[in-house]
Amino acid sequence: MVDMTPEGLRIQIIDQDGASMFASGSARMFAKTKKLMAKVAELVKEMPNELSIRGHTDGTPYGSGADYTNWELSADRANASRRAMLDAGIPSDRLNNVMGKADTEHLYPETPKDPRNRRISIIMLKEELTNPEKFEEMAQDAAIDAQMDAEEAGALDDDLDGNYDSAPRQVPVGTFRKTPGAVQFP
Repeated sequence: MVDMTPEGLRIQIIDQDGASMFASGSARMFAKTKKLMAKVAELVKEMPNELSIRGHTDGTPYGSGADYTNWELSADRANASRRAMLDAGIPSDRLNNVMGKADTEHLYPETPKDPRNRRISIIMLKEELTNPEKFEEMAQDAAIDAQMDAEEAGALDDDLDGNYDSAPRQVPVGTFRKTPGAVQFP
């Protein structure tokens, strides 16, 4: 499945009933899964975006008293996918993060044990998330261009006195921005 998220283009490789990507309860990837990961790597290799790799499980819990949970399993499967992407030629500096999501983000929430909830997500992250300085510079340039266009069109003469009033420059902000620890919402 391919879709667009606020973070970027997401490619989801999904288990089908009877066609798992990994051995049951394990991060050992089947040969067919490695081939599929190599094909995905071939496609994303041509793009400059950094990647986020996420593992997801279905809602079937491990037995009571188990030391290994869906959290470890999803993280281990995401990490196995990272290794497969590296083996297929993705440069290590393109990998932004690898995370296990366990059973917290089901694809089919109404059926948590559906095998299609077991998946690997590869997100080609938007540049404003991974390179905020460059995005800020581009946004400031766009704001200056827009203000100059408005001045040329007379759009800033709101009181119609023939004098162009100065307006504060507004810099557009993307949906998400990395911050040094503080959480900011648009």
